Amino acid sequence: MRQALPFVFLFVSVGLSACGSGASNAPGGSGGSTSTGGSSASGGSGAATSGGTGGTSAGGSGNTANTGGQAGGGTGGDAGPTGCTSNTDCASDPGGPTCDPSTGKCVGCLGATDCPTGQYCDTATKKCGAGCDEASDCSGATPFCNAATKACVTCLKDTDCPSGQICASNACATGCSASQPCPTAGETCCGASCHDLQTDVNACGACGTACNSYPNAATQCVAGACGMGACAAGFADCNESAIDGCEWNTGVGGACACKPGSTQSCYTGPTGTAGVGECKAGQQTCDASGLLWGPCLNQVVPSDEVCANGLDEDCSGTADDVKDTDGDGWTKCNGDCCEDSSQCSKPKNVNPGAFEVVGNSVDDDCDPATSDTTPTTDCATTAKWTGVTATDVAQAIDLCQFTTASPPLAQKKWGVITAQHLQPNGTTPNATALSEMQNWQTAVVQNYGTGGIVPTKGPTMAGISSGRMRDQNDPNYVNPNSGASFSTSTSPPPAYLAAHAGALPASAGCSGTCPAGSGANDPVNVRLTIRVPTNAQSFSYKFRFFSSEYWTYQCTIFNDFYLALLTTGAAGIPADKNISFDSANNPVSVNNGFFDLCAAKGCNTCPFGMGELAGTGMQLSNTGGGTKWLTTTAPVVPGETMVIEFMVFDVSDHILDSLTILDNFQWSLDPSGVGTTG
Repeated sequence: MRQALPFVFLFVSVGLSACGSGASNAPGGSGGSTSTGGSSASGGSGAATSGGTGGTSAGGSGNTANTGGQAGGGTGGDAGPTGCTSNTDCASDPGGPTCDPSTGKCVGCLGATDCPTGQYCDTATKKCGAGCDEASDCSGATPFCNAATKACVTCLKDTDCPSGQICASNACATGCSASQPCPTAGETCCGASCHDLQTDVNACGACGTACNSYPNAATQCVAGACGMGACAAGFADCNESAIDGCEWNTGVGGACACKPGSTQSCYTGPTGTAGVGECKAGQQTCDASGLLWGPCLNQVVPSDEVCANGLDEDCSGTADDVKDTDGDGWTKCNGDCCEDSSQCSKPKNVNPGAFEVVGNSVDDDCDPATSDTTPTTDCATTAKWTGVTATDVAQAIDLCQFTTASPPLAQKKWGVITAQHLQPNGTTPNATALSEMQNWQTAVVQNYGTGGIVPTKGPTMAGISSGRMRDQNDPNYVNPNSGASFSTSTSPPPAYLAAHAGALPASAGCSGTCPAGSGANDPVNVRLTIRVPTNAQSFSYKFRFFSSEYWTYQCTIFNDFYLALLTTGAAGIPADKNISFDSANNPVSVNNGFFDLCAAKGCNTCPFGMGELAGTGMQLSNTGGGTKWLTTTAPVVPGETMVIEFMVFDVSDHILDSLTILDNFQWSLDPSGVGTTG
């Protein structure tokens, strides 16, 4: 703001020259200037306070030059005043109303007091401008002067603002500071803003602690602690974890299944079995996702019965009621390893009573020790000539498994129950007859003769004879053509005779119908009682028949017989029980249709010749002949007890012996009829 100027007199000197002897105090110039209308000033050598070299004398007041002066010089003269000395000098000056003593010039202002109200002094330009330089320049809504910007402002400091506001950029704005606290009780000043630390998600519990956001959920601050608020519509927090917010889309997956960590009773067994016998409910826990229940733990559901432990594991209400699911007579407690089709394809064929079928990848007999890839080990490996029992015969023909009549069910396997030497009529032989059968008439052999008659399976085969069961290379050989007469004469099997009107049947050979003889002389009968495997539908065996009655006594009453009589519950067995016969139903004798290993005589063509008879004794004098290997098959009932009798006997005489070689007894899974094929 400008103050009032004092009244002064202005003295003007026109046309006067300064002269003297150096007594003037005017400063001297450094050169000459022309003064119009005056005389030239001359410098003296007096004692001026300051001197110049050749200065001119300035005349007049202000900036008016004296005319007519002459340049002068000297070494001690001062020149006169060069500009304003006070504001009075600038009252009408265009440069401004204020004298700047440092320059002698008139300017607009030198300080704040030189400008009027509402203006400030720009010290750089020494001019007044619109603005302020003190509070008195400002009023109204902007009562304060910002010295830096020379602008009137609303505020300069926080306390210039109302409660709840602070000064920001010279304007009052909502906020707080150390000097301007929050106006609302319970709020804390954090930086420049007020926050309720108990509820504010931007400053929860402490200044600067902002709460995290949550997917599909609101954020909240409660009692100074951050947390997740309500879920957005269509979402749920099934796992009750704020980490992933409201993670479950109920519009897609439905409601949450359970509360994580909660438990409930559970039972997965059949309805009605919980709480019966050993069965009981368990407990399951809701998993961490809240979307499903965990496994049912500690429950007990029905299981297979454990044998004879007094417990009801299958929860049927009865202890130890082990079931025979496949109806084969065995349960798992009796060793049945397959009770239903989930364990094997034909459960009824798999149990301890079955025979092991090689190569079918099934443990048919439920015995891991029985190989499924290697046939049963041969149980007769060497020849035997004396003391040959019916058991030896069974083993020689590859019946290697033996059992008893009434074993415990777990041990009720298939096999030979008894093996006996009997008379053809079923009676027990006396000591002499038994000795003849075991030491002469029965043998275990590895070959018969030298013509290539060898076992079809394993290293041995059995032989039974009405004479001595020997060939020419065996100990105590007797020529079958001479015959070996023994002490026994008995009758043929009664059931066989009964089926043929009480007599041996006649046979039809190439010579026509041949008469039948009578009696059973020098007989040998091997009777085997066998428990049939539970999976066997039939069996087969191989045999060859030889007789020294060829050719001389062919189609006479001297016609030795070989019979194989089977007792079984299977259908289709002939009334006379004989299962080995030719295609014309002739019993196996010298008249049967398979008799073709011989020397051709009469109507006999003998297609196989005599070669294989070498070394047997049957070839001597071209008398004697036999059959090739023949195979007999017959049906049986699975699991039954069958009886088979192999017998040879002379008919109507005691000489000219006949014999049969037996081998390769096998069980089959397939049913069959009764018959013999070559």
